[in-house]
Amino acid sequence: MIDINKILEISISLTSERDYVKLLEKIINELMDISSCDAATLYLKENDKLNFFITKNKTLNEFEGGSKSKINLPPLTIDENSVSGYVALNKKTLNIADVYSDNNKFLGPKKYDALTGYHTKSVLVVPLIDREGNVLGVIQLLNAKDKFGNIIPFDEMLEDVIFALSSESAMLLSNKKLYDDIKELLDSFVEALVKAIESRTPYNAYHTINVAKLCVGFANYLKNNFNYQLTENDIEELRLAAMLHDIGKIIIPLNVLNKSTRFDPFIPLMKMRWNLITSCLKNKLLLNEITKEEYDLEIEKINKACEFILKLDTMGFVNDEDRLYIEKILSYEYDTEYGKLKLIEDNEKDDAYIVKGTLTKEERKEIENHVVYTSKIIENIKFGDSYSNVKFIAGAHHEYLDGSGYPNKLKEKEIPLLVRIITICDVYESLTSTDRPYKKPIPKDIAYKILTEMVNEGKLDKDLVDKFGIFINL
Repeated sequence: MIDINKILEISISLTSERDYVKLLEKIINELMDISSCDAATLYLKENDKLNFFITKNKTLNEFEGGSKSKINLPPLTIDENSVSGYVALNKKTLNIADVYSDNNKFLGPKKYDALTGYHTKSVLVVPLIDREGNVLGVIQLLNAKDKFGNIIPFDEMLEDVIFALSSESAMLLSNKKLYDDIKELLDSFVEALVKAIESRTPYNAYHTINVAKLCVGFANYLKNNFNYQLTENDIEELRLAAMLHDIGKIIIPLNVLNKSTRFDPFIPLMKMRWNLITSCLKNKLLLNEITKEEYDLEIEKINKACEFILKLDTMGFVNDEDRLYIEKILSYEYDTEYGKLKLIEDNEKDDAYIVKGTLTKEERKEIENHVVYTSKIIENIKFGDSYSNVKFIAGAHHEYLDGSGYPNKLKEKEIPLLVRIITICDVYESLTSTDRPYKKPIPKDIAYKILTEMVNEGKLDKDLVDKFGIFINL
């Protein structure tokens, strides 16, 4: 007697499962249960072959494939020489009461028995057919049993039920494949955008990928070791946001994005100007317009200043004493046959005033705008409900808990967990990065110390930074 309620329960349980492999395992378990059979095999079709995906045998106490392990068996050819190949080829159910009967032409079950020592008798094989009529795979059920454990033929009334559940399973698999195809399309689109950035600048080539890996690794670490309530979807949103977080840099001018030193790209022009100034001084000496003593003093002053400017070009931090000397150099001006020339011209003055790093205030503001550009670029991408937070996470990765971040000066209560994670990973990767021409990579311990200093300043989440320190030293 077929239990209708049981059938409905199975149908509901199949539709509620989102994990692809678990869904297939559930299909096998439910069909074995409803048919009271001893063994089953699930094949998935790929090209013109049927690949073993799950095998389960109660008598032999075996369960292979699925989430357990990969089955190292050669695929079946889709033809009429095997039971499953026949079903896949003809798209119809096959119910055999006894595979050892004289009228059974299929040798597959007998070969299986010879290899395993198992004894196959009754077989029910059903195709997995999607709504377009495509065969996605085959399910083979072996040895139906009665309530006393005796092997019996599969009930013909059960064929339609098994086929119906298999068809529903095929629809679910088809939908899952469509979902995977769409996700793959989204991933490839994101990767294309990342490569577009990488092609513009050699100084950011691995940053995006490294941040994404750090985010996923740290999020899983928090989930598995500290019971943070992070779902797989949360972590996927975080990964996508990390892949997209710097996409706005595609709009930043290259002269800003690739600026590796303070005076980049002015140094060659500056050197030509300095040579011209010294040549003009030499001419003045030859024409007796200045004395040898005046010439030597001026040349010494120029050489000292030029040497300092070249040092300043790659200097990490400018102290008060250096700033006073810069002010002095800015006042140096010389009459030449081409007019008045300075060692540092007015259009280079802002670069000279940079205290730390390589960017002027205006250039830094331009760089900071990349988060605004990021949000604008991805705001029209239809991520769907599953990834609805990607835009916010990607656009908020420079926000700090004390409200000093950008672009929106968000405060602690406005900054969710995933944003806090990506901010920490972004700062850490930037500090330890090996592909930045304007600075050497900072060792892990020093980078972590900087993170803790940012915690003390109220910018980063203390609990997360503490756990991140453990994570990076695993």
